[in-house]
Amino acid sequence: MLFSNTIIAKANLKRFEADFLAKVRELAKEDLGWMQRKEVLETLKEKGKELPKQWSITDGLLYYKDRLFIPANEDLQTLIAKGCHDSQVAGHFGQEKTLKIITRDVY
Repeated sequence: MLFSNTIIAKANLKRFEADFLAKVRELAKEDLGWMQRKEVLETLKEKGKELPKQWSITDGLLYYKDRLFIPANEDLQTLIAKGCHDSQVAGHFGQEKTLKIITRDVY
């Protein structure tokens, strides 16, 4: 299944640093499922056909339900989890709070 090895993160480009988006693009090249999905979507777009419901491509990145479609990469997934785990303003969150933050922002 397509979603079994992926994380979908909220897609708000203002939130993501350019370095993070570049890392997503680079690691996506190593994820066969991500690349196949992109190829299908680009082919539909080139033929002038409508993309499947709730999918889009922007700047070479895939989005599902307005969330950045993250490639299956453990290091990237860990980076996302760490970003939700510690807050410079609020300090260290416990396991339960971190899980709530991740599940709120990641599909």
